Amino acid sequence: MTLIGSILIILLATACSSRPNTDIIVEKKEHLMHRQEVINAIEDCKTANLRPILFFSKRFVNDKPIPMVADVTCAPRSGY
Repeated sequence: MTLIGSILIILLATACSSRPNTDIIVEKKEHLMHRQEVINAIEDCKTANLRPILFFSKRFVNDKPIPMVADVTCAPRSGY
């Protein structure tokens, strides 16, 4: 019984040490998409018969959070 107990303890100890890295990565500077880049990305999605999805971020200007477009991704249309 002690052999099974020691094997169980070794397995539990090795399982805890193999956890993946879950650090949060924060960018110091985020790329601000210009208005024309956002318009072009939306039009590219529409011409490919896809729907644009906009990802927003917040930039602090004068200590106030201002929303900005961080990325535009195309996704399939639903219901077609």
